[in-house]
Formats: sequence, C-alpha cells, structure tokens
Amino acid sequence: MIFLVVWALAASAGLLFLFVRYRQIQAQLEQERRSNDDASRQHRDIVSVLRTADSMVLDSIDEIIFRLKSVGDEPIVESVSPRVTELLGYTPDEIIALGSQIVHPDDIANVQQKTNEAFHSAATTTFQYRVKHRDGHYRWFQNRLRGVAPAGTEGPTVFGVARDITEEMHTEEDRRRSDEDLQQAHKMEALGRLAGGIAHDFSNLLTTIGGNASYLLELLPADDPKRQSLDDILGACDRAARFTRQLLAFSRKQVLKPQPLEIVDVVGDMQQMLARMLGPEYVLDVDVEPDLPPIASDRGQMEQVVLNLVVNARDAMPDGGPISVRARLATRDDEEALTHMLSHPEKAVVLEVSDRGVGIPDEIRERIFEPFFTTKDLGKGTGLGLAMVYGFVSQTGGHIDLASGKGGGTTFRIYLPALVPSEAVTATVAEEPAGDRPLTVLIVDDEPGVRHLASAMLRRSGYMVIEADDGTEAERVAAAHDGDIHVLLTDIVMPGFRGPELARRLRAVRPSIRVVYMSGFRDTEPLADVQRGEAVFLEKPFMRAALLGAISRVAAPSA
Repeated sequence: MIFLVVWALAASAGLLFLFVRYRQIQAQLEQERRSNDDASRQHRDIVSVLRTADSMVLDSIDEIIFRLKSVGDEPIVESVSPRVTELLGYTPDEIIALGSQIVHPDDIANVQQKTNEAFHSAATTTFQYRVKHRDGHYRWFQNRLRGVAPAGTEGPTVFGVARDITEEMHTEEDRRRSDEDLQQAHKMEALGRLAGGIAHDFSNLLTTIGGNASYLLELLPADDPKRQSLDDILGACDRAARFTRQLLAFSRKQVLKPQPLEIVDVVGDMQQMLARMLGPEYVLDVDVEPDLPPIASDRGQMEQVVLNLVVNARDAMPDGGPISVRARLATRDDEEALTHMLSHPEKAVVLEVSDRGVGIPDEIRERIFEPFFTTKDLGKGTGLGLAMVYGFVSQTGGHIDLASGKGGGTTFRIYLPALVPSEAVTATVAEEPAGDRPLTVLIVDDEPGVRHLASAMLRRSGYMVIEADDGTEAERVAAAHDGDIHVLLTDIVMPGFRGPELARRLRAVRPSIRVVYMSGFRDTEPLADVQRGEAVFLEKPFMRAALLGAISRVAAPSA
C-alpha cells in the first residue's frame, strides 16, 4: 500500500514536472514567435523605408536608370526609372514594351553593338544615340552601361544610366555650323579675290586687243576684206568681256548701275522670252505679289540672275516639268534668312525660283556657288552661272538661300533690300560734248598696252597726252608740266598707291583737274568719288567711243 502511494506521488510529481516544462517551452516559443513577428515588422519597415529612399533618389536625379537582361542573345529592358516619363513622355511600362522601336533607325546598329559589348565586358561602355519622343521628335541621349553577374541569377545583367544631351548636341551642332560657315565665307572671299584679280588682268588684255582692233577698223575702208577679221576679233572680245563680267560678279566687283527697279516689270518682261527658251515640255508658273516695293538694282544684272536660275532649274529636269518663279515680300518666316543680309533693310523682296528636279546632294551644296564648279557634262556649262548670282546678290547687300535635297527638287530664294520712300538712287552724269580747245590728259596705268591704246585714241581726237605708269611717276610728271592738266585718266588698282589716292594728291595742287577712273571693277572708295560728282567711271574693256564720252563728260564744265 505504501508502495502504491509512493508510486502515485512520484508519478504525480513527474506529470507536474512535465506540465511545468511544457508550459515553459510553450512560453519560450510564444516569446520567440513574438520576437520573430517584431523582426518581420522591422524588416518590412526597413524595406519600405529603403524603397521610399530609392524612389526619392531616382526621382531626384536627371538621368534615367535602367536594367537590361539578355533573353536568347537579345537584350531587353527589364526595368526603368520613372524619370523616363518626364524626358520622353512614355511610362516605364511603355518603354519596356517598345524596346528598340523608338531608337533612331540610323543609330540602331551602333546601339546594338555597344549593348552587346556591355554584356561581355566588365568595362563601362559609353555611346550616344537618338530616341523618339512621344510627340515624334528625336532627342539625343548618352548611355553609360556596366555589365555585372549578380549571385543567384541565370546570366549577366547590364545596368545603365541615360543622360539627355539634346541641348549639348544642338549647341555643338550650331558651333560646328558656325565654324563651317566661317570657313566657307573665307574660302569664297579668297576665291573672290582670285577671280577679281584674274578678271582685272583679263580686262586689261581685252582693252588692248579690242581697242586696237576697233582703232584699226576705223582706219580701213568700208570695202577692205581685212575688216571681217577685225570684226571677228571684236566679237570674240565682246564674248570674253561677258565672261569677265561673270567673274567680277562672283567677286562682287562688277560695275553696277543701280536704279529703282520694279521686280514685277523685270519678271513680266522676261516671261515670254523664258517660256520660249524652255520649250513646250516645261511649264513656267509666274506669281508676283501686287504692290511690291521697288529695289535698287541693276536691271541687266537682275535679268541675268533670273535667267541663270531658270536655266539651272531647266537643266535639273531634262525630261521637262514645272518651274516656278515667284516674287513676294519677306515675312516673319524669313527672319533667319534676313539676319544674313549685310544691309539689314526695313523690308526685303524675295525672289524664288523652284523646280522639281534631281535636287542638290548635301555633299556638294557648299560648293555650288564656287566659280567653275559644275555638275554638268564637259562643254555644257562654265560653272559661272550660280557664281554670278552669288556675287551680284552679295554686292547688292542681299542674301541667297537654298532649299534642296537629292531627288527632292530645288528652291533658290534671293533676298534683296527694298527701297523706302526716303531713299534715292544716284543719277548718272549727263554726257556733254567736249569743247573746241585742246585739252591735256594725264594717263596713268601700269599696263603699257592699255596706256598706249588710250593715248593713241585721245591723240587722234586732238587731245594733248602725258603718260605715266604709276602714281609716283604721275606726281613727278605733273609737277614737271608747266601747263594745265585738265583730265586725269587713271587706273584704280596700281603698284604703289591706288588711283583714288593719286586723284586726291593731284587735286591738292591742281584743284581744277577732272578725274576719270578706269578699271574692270570698282571698289567702295571710287564709287563714293563718282557719286559725289567728282569723277566718272570708265569700265574696262572699253572702245574709243566710250573713252571719248567719259573724257567729254568731265571736261565739258571746264572747257
């Protein structure tokens, strides 16, 4: 009995111990569970804070952060930061779906190459490309890619940063274009000086050849068979003189006779002639706005400009087609072109000549105004037509603009300053006959052929002549001459000092002396001298009648 009691007490004590231990373990487990729950809550809070901080960081930087992965050797966008919406107008999900579809077609090959390099290299890969914005225009971006292989992933991952460099590229493009424009301007200026120098020397030769031929022609009887040979020489000189004037037009040194000119009259008077020249396979469309203000221009040169541009349009369409000639007043759409005009006028008249021909490829656009440059077959063009247009427009203070592309036709726009009511064009000096009294003319020219020809022409007409080959000798000869010197006939460009400087020095000691400048072109200084009524300009090459007329005009008041 006692044994049973003891056994029962022991069993009860064991059960009590087990129960107590169970409760202890249960309490311990509950405590651990609660600790785990607290840790989970803390982990979730930390993750939430980190995600919020990550989002705040991504939203605060200007670049787009993205991640790429390779699927079947094809890189795809796996994730992209929300900044993309502000820069490109797409949501991140849309960017992931579009992939390379919005990359500029010309840049896709480079983007694919650089991206593949990033997947196989630990180095940073940097490149630039264009992406289409949601509104349709392209923006420039610079990508920096870095490939990594995170633990537990199936393959390499590329992380990237895309920075919008559109404004930088535009600034660089503007700077590049400005540098190219400056280089082109310097090249055209150098070509202009070369063309002007060639034309000057050529004019002297033509003056000697044509002038002597004309002089001999006057001495021969009307039935002399040698007259035909001299006529042929004069005809060749005339054609060569036109060639020289085209060179001078490009160099902006041709002799212009500006007068108030209505562009509607020029185009209207030429319309019938242009239509006949073009032929039936071409359709000439002329449109001139009413009430356009006049321009100050040389009519002959203006007609040559229209003719050259229409011929250029015709040659661009060998099978025929429409050619448009339009004249209008410049509008706000022309503001950029107007900034290039040297004269900065209040108003400008725009002459447009358009065709639907083969167009002008970008690689030759900057050369089309160079003298002797032509894309036509050998013998079908001199390469001076557009050079002449360029020189004339520049000399008149205007600007020429070109819109063209290969296969897309061509439009030339010429901007010319319009006259305002207060402006006037200097009238030419009226020609008057010379008096009966023999006059003395001092001829100064460094080209012996021109000097001897002018001397022979004047002596034959009864003038007394003194010759000098430059300004220094002219001063010496004038100082040694006891009698009057009525007229100074001087070249403009000479060794030593120029003709205008010689005229100034001789006027200081002989105030009554009259001046005739002769040259193949005139510069700003002698133009001012002529416009003040103190001199007359004689264009080379000249014949005897033109020389006598110029001398007569200046000598008449003092005769």
